[in-house]
Amino acid sequence: MRKAANAARGGGALALCASTIFVSAFLLFLVQPLIARQILPWFGGSAAVWTLCLVFFQVVLLLGYFYADRLSRRPLRTQAVVHALLLLAACAMLPVIPDAAWKPTGQGDPAAGVLAVLAATVGLPYLAVCTTGPLVQSWVARLHAGAELRQAKVYRLFALSNLAALAALVVYPFVLEPVFALRVQAVAWSAGFGLFAVLAIASVVAVGKARPAQAGAEAAAASAAPAAPLSWRDQLLWLVLAALGTVALLAVSAFITQDIASVPMLWIVPLALYLLSFVLCFDSDFWYRRWLFWPAVLLLTPVMGWYLNTPQRSLPIAAAIGLYCAGLFAICMFANGELARARPGPARLTRFYLLLALGGAVGGLFAGVFAPHFFNGYWELPASLALPGLVMLWLARARQQWVWLVFAFAVVLGFGAFLKMDAVAVSLNVFHAAVVALACFAAGYTAWRARAWAAGAGLAGALAAAAVAWLSVSSVLEADNRTLLRVRNFYGALRVEQFGIPGALTSSRRLMHGVISHGEQVMGAIYRRLPTTYYGPQSGAGVALRANRAAPQRVGVIGLGVGTLAAYGRAGDTMRFYEINPLVTAAARAHFTFLADSAAHVEVVPGDARLLLQQELDAQGPQRFDVLVVDAFSGDAIPMHLMTREALALYLRHLKPTGVIAFHISNRHLDLAPVLKRLGDDAGLQALRVRFEPERGNVTLEHTSDYVLLTRDARFLADPMVRERAEPMEAASGARAALWTDDFSNLLGVLKWQ
Repeated sequence: MRKAANAARGGGALALCASTIFVSAFLLFLVQPLIARQILPWFGGSAAVWTLCLVFFQVVLLLGYFYADRLSRRPLRTQAVVHALLLLAACAMLPVIPDAAWKPTGQGDPAAGVLAVLAATVGLPYLAVCTTGPLVQSWVARLHAGAELRQAKVYRLFALSNLAALAALVVYPFVLEPVFALRVQAVAWSAGFGLFAVLAIASVVAVGKARPAQAGAEAAAASAAPAAPLSWRDQLLWLVLAALGTVALLAVSAFITQDIASVPMLWIVPLALYLLSFVLCFDSDFWYRRWLFWPAVLLLTPVMGWYLNTPQRSLPIAAAIGLYCAGLFAICMFANGELARARPGPARLTRFYLLLALGGAVGGLFAGVFAPHFFNGYWELPASLALPGLVMLWLARARQQWVWLVFAFAVVLGFGAFLKMDAVAVSLNVFHAAVVALACFAAGYTAWRARAWAAGAGLAGALAAAAVAWLSVSSVLEADNRTLLRVRNFYGALRVEQFGIPGALTSSRRLMHGVISHGEQVMGAIYRRLPTTYYGPQSGAGVALRANRAAPQRVGVIGLGVGTLAAYGRAGDTMRFYEINPLVTAAARAHFTFLADSAAHVEVVPGDARLLLQQELDAQGPQRFDVLVVDAFSGDAIPMHLMTREALALYLRHLKPTGVIAFHISNRHLDLAPVLKRLGDDAGLQALRVRFEPERGNVTLEHTSDYVLLTRDARFLADPMVRERAEPMEAASGARAALWTDDFSNLLGVLKWQ
C-alpha cells in the first residue's frame, strides 16, 4: 500500500511538473511576438526589431539557465523559497505593457532603445518563465533518483517544452492576433503567468512530498552528484552546436524574407522548423539518424552556397524558399541531434542547458548585433553553411587517417583551382560537375581506406565547407559589376546597382533593399529629372501632386527612397521627406540626383515619421501640407503603425483642409486598400483608388503602382485628371473591413492568398 501511495504521489508530481513546463514554454514563446508587436511602431516597424527581441530573449535565457544551474545544487527547500520570491517579484511587474516613457526620441542607436524597453517591461517575468523549465526538470531528476531508466527520460520534458513553444508560435498569429487587441493580449498573458506561478510552486511542493527517502538530504545530493567532471571538449561542442542552430535560424530567416521574397510572417516557417528539430531530437533517439542527416547537410549547404553566388537568383521563389527551409531543417536536425547524442546524465542537466543557452546567446549576438554593425551584407549566412561540415570533421576525427585526408583535400581543391584558371576553357556546369565527382570519389576512397563511413563524411564535410567559402568569396570578388554600393545597418542591407554604361543616355541606377526596389533613376541628362518606377505622372502620387497646382505647395513624404518625388518640385514648393534609415539618405544624395536637381526647397528629416510628426506638432504646430505621401508599405516589415486610426488623425492635423493623403500600397502579398477605405470612412474622408499599369519598355522605367487617396476637398475630387485616373472604392466586408488602431491590426486578414 505504501509503495502504491508513493507511486501515486510520484505520478501526480510528474504530471504537475509536465504541466508547469508546458505552460512556461507556451508563455515563453507567446510573450515574444506580443511584446515585439507593442514596441515595433516605436522603432519604425523595422524587421531588425524582431531580431533584437530574439537576441534579448536569448541573453535572458542564458541568465535564467545560469540561475537554474546554481540554484539546482541547493536543497529543495531553498530552491522553493528562492524561486517563489523570483515569481512574486515578476508578478509585481505585470501586466507586460511598455510604458510610453520608453518611446525613443529619434536620436541615438535604436538597438539600445529596443533592449532597454524590453528589459524594463518583460525582463523579470521572462527570466522567471525561462528558468522554470530546467529547474523543474532537475526536480523530476531528483524525484527519480536511483532509477536510471526514468532519469534518462527527463530530457523528453525538454521536447515537451519545445512542443509548447511551437504551439504558441502557431496560436499567436493565427488565433490571438486577429481577434484580440494588444492590451487584451497583454492582460491575458499576465493572467497566464499567475497560473504558471501557482503551478511552479505546487510542483516543488509535490516533488518534496513524493521524493523517495534517501537517508537525508546529503544522500540525495550525493546520488545526484556526477561521477566524473565534464571535459572541456564536450562543453565546447555543446556551445558550438547551440550557436550553429541559432545563427542558421537568424541568417536564413533574414535571407528568405529580404532577398528571396518579402512575404509577411514568412519568418514563422524557419522558426517552426527550428523548434520542430528540438522536439524530434530530444523526444527520442529514433528521429535523428546520422546516415540520413549528415548527407542531407553535405548536399544542401553547397547548393545553398551556390544560390548565393547566382546574381539573378535563378530559382523560382517557391523553390528557393523550399531549398533554404529544407537546408535549415537539415542543419538544425544535425546540430540538435548531435546535442541530444552528447547530452550528459540528468545530474548535469542544468549545466547542459546553461551551455545551450550560452551558445544560443553567442549566436544571437553575432547574427543580431555584431553582423549588422560590421558586415556590409548577410555574410553570417555563408558562415552558418560552412560550419556544419567542419563540425562533422571534428566529430569524425577519431576515424581519420590525417595524412591521406589532407592529401585528398588538397587534390580536390587544387583540381578546382586548375579548372578555374582562365587557361582552361570549361563551362560553369562542367566545372561544378567535375569538382563534385572528384570530391565524391575522394570521400568514398577515404571511407574505404579507414573502413568507416564517418571518415569519408569528415572529408566531405571539410570539402563542403571549402565549397561554401569558395562560392562566397567568388560572390564578393566577382560580384556583379553593376554594384556600386553595398552597406548594412540596423534597418537592413542596401545596395546601389548600375545598369548600362555610366554616362550613356539610358543608363540607370537602382537602390535595392533585398528584393525590394526603393527607386530607380535614368542617369542620362535628358531623362534624369523624370519621375520613375512607382511615382510616374499617371501614378497615384503623380495625380495627387499635379492636380490643382496653381499655388506653391508644401509636400510631406514618409519614406525617402532615392528621392524620386522631388522631381515634381517647382520653384516655391517645399518637399519635406521623413526617412528613418540614414544609409538610405546617404545613398540618395551620393548616387542619385533627384534631390539635387529639384527646383523645390528639399528637406530630409531623419527618424521615424510618426514620432517626428508628433514632436513637430507639439513643438511648432502643424506642417500644413497640401499633399502627404505615405510610401512605406512595399516591403516585408510592414510599418502598421503608419496606417492606424491614430496615425491618420495625426496626419490630418498636419494637413490643410483641402489637403490629400496618398498611401502607396503596391504590394504583391498584401491587400491594404480595404484597411484604408475603413480608416477613411471612420475619419469622414473620401477614398479613391489609383491603379496604373505602364506599357512595357517605357524609357522612364515606370512600374505598375497602386495608391489610395484620402481627402475631403470637393475641388480635388472634381478635377478632370482625378476623375479620369481615380475610381471610388466600395466598403469591404469581414476581416478586411476591421478598423486598424494602435491596439489592434490583423495582418493575416489582408494577405493575398492567391
